[in-house]
Amino acid sequence: MNARRPRVQVAGISTLEDALACEAAGADAIGFTLGLPTGPHNGLDEARAAAIIRALPPFITPVLITYRVTAAEVVPMCRQLGVTQLQLHAPADPAEIARMRQAIPGLKVILAVNVTGPGALELARERARHADALILDTYDPETGRHGATGKTHDWQLSARIAAESPVPVILAGGLTPRNVAEAIRVVRPWGVDVHTGVERPDGTTDHDLVRAFVAIAHGALVAARRRV
Repeated sequence: MNARRPRVQVAGISTLEDALACEAAGADAIGFTLGLPTGPHNGLDEARAAAIIRALPPFITPVLITYRVTAAEVVPMCRQLGVTQLQLHAPADPAEIARMRQAIPGLKVILAVNVTGPGALELARERARHADALILDTYDPETGRHGATGKTHDWQLSARIAAESPVPVILAGGLTPRNVAEAIRVVRPWGVDVHTGVERPDGTTDHDLVRAFVAIAHGALVAARRRV
């Protein structure tokens, strides 16, 4: 079996310093979280995110991560940020996704699936029909959060989704430098996403943890497949 390293996205970035640290560490994508149900993340708004994205070097992909799901809301955000990668963390009507694609040529849409039980398998099948990729994340019933929970979920279920998905699968949910290699070994995802797992207790991004996470994630799949 040919070895392939998984892609790595670092999400929740809100400063240029953090974005450049992710790029220097070798991250493939940087996620900018906007349009949350609870208000701005670390004070990030569209104008600040757009300024950070304009200052990024080539070959690092900026991704808009949002809970907004209508074309009327999302399309202006994509245009202001200058992004063509969109990650939706709330259920979106397929007709709205089609409108987004029509308005933004080349738009890639990543749809979230919360892995809460066997029902996630059918949900992933349905959402894959309208997505360029799926992101498998954790739902926290205590807080009602659908992502950035700092908690893992059933990786065996995620592995089943990844094995049958017709589109790439990104694994998220409670990943850290300590567990990402095992997560990749079990799930075999196309990519992994980290947010709280590389943050300090105050919510700021820890550059040392970013470097460790990216290095381990990029090396994990090769080692795991050699053991098969």
